[in-house]
Amino acid sequence: MDKVFQVFVSSTFTDLEEERRRVTDTLAKAGHFVAGMELFPATDQQQLDFIKRVIDRSDYYVVVVAGRYGSLSDDGLSFTEKEFQYARSKGIPVLAFIHASPSTIPVGKTDQEADKAEKLEAFKSKLKAGRMVEFWTDPSDLCTKIVIAVSNAINLSPGVGWVRGDQAIDPKVLQESERLRIENQDLRARLATAESTEIVFDDSLLGPDDNITFLVTREISDSNVNDRPKLSHHDVETTAGFIFLSIYDRLLTEPSESQLEGIIGRALSSEIAESKKGSVFRIEEEAVVALRHQLEALDLIEAFGESSTNSTGPFSFTSNYVCWRPSLKGRRYFVNKKAKLRSHLSNRSSNEE
Repeated sequence: MDKVFQVFVSSTFTDLEEERRRVTDTLAKAGHFVAGMELFPATDQQQLDFIKRVIDRSDYYVVVVAGRYGSLSDDGLSFTEKEFQYARSKGIPVLAFIHASPSTIPVGKTDQEADKAEKLEAFKSKLKAGRMVEFWTDPSDLCTKIVIAVSNAINLSPGVGWVRGDQAIDPKVLQESERLRIENQDLRARLATAESTEIVFDDSLLGPDDNITFLVTREISDSNVNDRPKLSHHDVETTAGFIFLSIYDRLLTEPSESQLEGIIGRALSSEIAESKKGSVFRIEEEAVVALRHQLEALDLIEAFGESSTNSTGPFSFTSNYVCWRPSLKGRRYFVNKKAKLRSHLSNRSSNEE
């Protein structure tokens, strides 16, 4: 499908009238649609609003700068600079062309006011920041560099472009699009049904709703920093499913088993009727490993990590670094159960101090 790309040409008007005409002709001969505003130079806000709509439909923005800053808007910026700011805010590729020899520009085509001359230099600095800038000396040089720059921009960042009306919509494309839409809708419906189906577990295994008992160690810090923390031990009856649902959000961060000792302990602290203030809860390392084996057998988690052997003098020891994350089945199980979990947890949390 052939495309014609729209190029918006921006500059001051009277001093670059000849350059704009030649640039427009050259781009048109190169097969581009030029959206220059030769007949409607921006001189007020109402005209600028119209130009913005034209820029919105353009694929590339070309700005040519010589010896004039241009007419000022109410905020003190030239309309040319405001066009540039708008094109950049819309993410339209900006191609900037600055006169290479300002001293050779006739005095009648330069700004005589000092403030405008300063703003022109500041504008040039903005154009040079963050993009390649071409420098031109005469209209022929300018036209050549603009055509080359636009061609390179099309290769590097193809725009949306324009197409003939009779080529824009192919009936076969519409039919294929509709077929894919229906197929996608059907797949989404099947996926939703699959996700809402009850998760099945092996009957020979201890299931996620079967009761198990954990020994939770509670460490109570005393206000006197010199005293050792007080320890108390509590048997907590719960289920593997409840623990999995309670720590699911933490599993998304792939915690290690040493971290899980405290994470699981805190989750089980809701079953301890005493005050939780100033307390740290944890379960033993062996209990974490046993729970991992059960959750892996149920395919609710994936365990990963590594073990390493370290030697210090005549001694050596093996350290294991194992982390957990939810499996695909575990994610589905959580989606199915989370509404019930929230209700369950809210009832428990109301009993906590």
